Amino acid sequence: MTDNKFTRLLTQVLGSILDWVEDRPTWLRPPLYGALFIYAFMALRGAWIVVPIGLTILAIKSPLTAWHLLLGLALYAPLGGFVGGLLYSFTNPVARHFGKVGTLLQCLLAGLGYGFVLVFLIVPTMDEKPSPSFSDSSEWVFVGLVGLMGGLALGIPMIRKDV
Repeated sequence: MTDNKFTRLLTQVLGSILDWVEDRPTWLRPPLYGALFIYAFMALRGAWIVVPIGLTILAIKSPLTAWHLLLGLALYAPLGGFVGGLLYSFTNPVARHFGKVGTLLQCLLAGLGYGFVLVFLIVPTMDEKPSPSFSDSSEWVFVGLVGLMGGLALGIPMIRKDV
């Protein structure tokens, strides 16, 4: 298959996925885009090339560790994007009245949603450790930092496009 055919096929698949998302209810689109964003970010970082090779090697040496890595990357990471997208959607009825500030707040909440899943689900799974306690303030500080960095990374471009 030549690069041109591959590019056309990839474009068709991505177009079909995006069309499918656009056919969903308005409130469900941000969570679906959040999950897809995480998959796309991992793809840009080469995860879908390196991970299968690494998982195969790891599965031979340590099947449980390979399972945890697969769970973290293929299920929990996009779940974080989905949760962040839900927070974005659920705050939209109020936040949209505040213009750019509201959009930035929605993005910060989306980042917090991802940070929560990262700290309390992804990291413990991939480290093969029990989930930390919800009462541990240091974990919440990390959730806040992830939310702040991720929210600003999402929000700043969104509010600038309106300029």
